[in-house]
Amino acid sequence: MDSRGAPGGIGRRTFIAASLSGVAAIALASCTWPEPSPSPLPTTTTPTTAPPTPTNGVPLPTALRRSRWGAEPFSRGAFSFDSVGSTPELRRALAEPVAERLVIAGEATDPDRPGTLAGARASGIRAAADIARLGSAGERVVVVGAGLAGLTAARDLVDAGFEVVVLEARDRLGGRIHSTDATGFDAPVELGSVFTGDDDELIDMLHEASVDTEPFTAEVSATTPAGLQLPIPTTGPDAVETAQEWAATQPHDVSLATALTGSGATPLSAVPDATGVSPADWLAHTITSEVAPSTGAITSAISAGQYDANRADQLGDLVTGRLSDLIDALAEPLEIAVSSVVTNIAVTERRVSLRLDSGESLTADRAVVTIPLGVLKTDTVRFKPALPLMHQRAISLLGIGVVDTVWLRFDEAFWRADAAGPTDGSEDAAPDSDDQADPDALATPNVLTVVGDASPVAAWIDIGLTTGEPILLGLIAAVQATRLEGLDDPSFQEEVLGALAPFATAPG
Repeated sequence: MDSRGAPGGIGRRTFIAASLSGVAAIALASCTWPEPSPSPLPTTTTPTTAPPTPTNGVPLPTALRRSRWGAEPFSRGAFSFDSVGSTPELRRALAEPVAERLVIAGEATDPDRPGTLAGARASGIRAAADIARLGSAGERVVVVGAGLAGLTAARDLVDAGFEVVVLEARDRLGGRIHSTDATGFDAPVELGSVFTGDDDELIDMLHEASVDTEPFTAEVSATTPAGLQLPIPTTGPDAVETAQEWAATQPHDVSLATALTGSGATPLSAVPDATGVSPADWLAHTITSEVAPSTGAITSAISAGQYDANRADQLGDLVTGRLSDLIDALAEPLEIAVSSVVTNIAVTERRVSLRLDSGESLTADRAVVTIPLGVLKTDTVRFKPALPLMHQRAISLLGIGVVDTVWLRFDEAFWRADAAGPTDGSEDAAPDSDDQADPDALATPNVLTVVGDASPVAAWIDIGLTTGEPILLGLIAAVQATRLEGLDDPSFQEEVLGALAPFATAPG
């Protein structure tokens, strides 16, 4: 039986009845539920339609693919961040078992590496260990969510002798890992994270699943709107450091925006130098290209005390294979029901009862819930009784950021100094090995940013640099992500191509 509900296969209602018999009783729960409202369909990420002419000298791409994590109803954001008032203790509180029957997992519950693949995997391991400690082999466990956290927990529980079924709201597996075949790209594109984070065990797991990765060290360039590439001073990071030092002396947590002002780090001079860039521009550059994509939020929402300014240096490896192959490997021995939207979860001293938007209900001895924080913040899923106060406080105070990706493929890599060279992935297209060996040689930028202008794209990753392929991956963060998610495809493409104009006009 196809446990992933493939088209033409067994229907969802039949699949649940067949796969959960002996695992969970199918019956209306013995409590009164409010009628669930119809669930919206997941937002799809379809290729865009090209505008008729190039934008600001930028050639039209041959292929484009975008994500919309903020608008996706089963995510409501990309990952969690530390908003004002949040602490690692709140993440630990959210992970505490409820009535010894229910455990919440997901990257938002990991105090060490939140917002990362590594944090999601670690939370799944922790949740499975909690269930194993509280329960006994042979018990029935429902795991809500088939992302990395949920599948990790499910596999560990199966290995420990529990009977496990996984319910997934989407019609696919992976959660915020989404590898998709996109027209015009030779390989699948990743609409979620493309970095492993600082987790050697995760990298080993990826390699075991035949998912290739390569070491990645960010070599960031900053280019003015006129196309002039400039060395990046410490103006912005110094201001953020000053703000955080001041925030540490305050009696209460404050936002990064408040700390920048209260510490005297701002205002900086807005008078441009000979290059046309001012100190204020360099601080804006740091906020746009570092703070925003690492949190998905604006400075007035970010905790000055909890913000990790070193996160950009902890990206780990770049995933060059199909990240969903790891998801498929984890899912292979599991019973999974897709398109199964949980609307209500009731916890008693003896069991956990779940109701689906179809009206079906099921019971189990225990449950692991990996519903994303953005969804927990809504009333999409109702808990009965309400979650403990510390869980509610954690859900309320922890932030959910929005970061989207856009993949672009062109006929040639016009943004590189050697754009006239081969772009077919041949050896001649790769950086010269002698240049790489020269410690005094300038590293070829693999992260492109703009200074002196409010670009809608926080940073461009030259994803095809090592192979010579003309592919860029754009990161769109915070308010820009929310704004661009609301644009139709032609308008979206026009905006992102406009953001590439400085690199199209850069001196060769």
